[in-house]
Amino acid sequence: MSVGVPELQKLADSVVEQAKPGEQVEAYVSRGGETSVRVYEGELEHFVSAQSEGVGIRIIKDGRTGFAYAGTLEPSAIAEVLAEARDNIQFGTVDQWAGLAHPDGVAQIPQKFWDEELANYPTDKKIEITKELEKLTLAADARVRAEQSNYEDGWAETAVSTTTGIRESGRGNSCYVSVATLADDGDEA
Repeated sequence: MSVGVPELQKLADSVVEQAKPGEQVEAYVSRGGETSVRVYEGELEHFVSAQSEGVGIRIIKDGRTGFAYAGTLEPSAIAEVLAEARDNIQFGTVDQWAGLAHPDGVAQIPQKFWDEELANYPTDKKIEITKELEKLTLAADARVRAEQSNYEDGWAETAVSTTTGIRESGRGNSCYVSVATLADDGDEA
């Protein structure tokens, strides 16, 4: 089952609560991270672990849309993004059909997008399985060369809130391993 993210939902809701008369406001907040591992000839060749967060605000008023975003969830930055989205409305082209979606009344189907074991998987094990993948690949056939062995994972937590009544949050994570190979047989690759 999808798990909500109350902290981010509260933040998105707080932006929407600042809507002025005649405005449709949508706030999208997120945070996430990723790990990238690459192994070549049994050695760690590349490692990145990064996290990010941000907020995007869309405002529709009188058929014009203004949007702004920031790569932080600091309260002062969120206030600035809200002001910028309002200011950007003046630059939007009038569109008589512009508007935010309304809840459709269809019940969500519970789905599991978050794996706690993956969320807590140690970094040293991520490197270890990437090395093991390369080792197993090379052991399959003497003609096989591994160009690179990779591990990638990522996680995200998001929330959205609108003045039209949409309120949702959730989180998910995933991972994969891959290996790039070549096979040589004499002069043929």
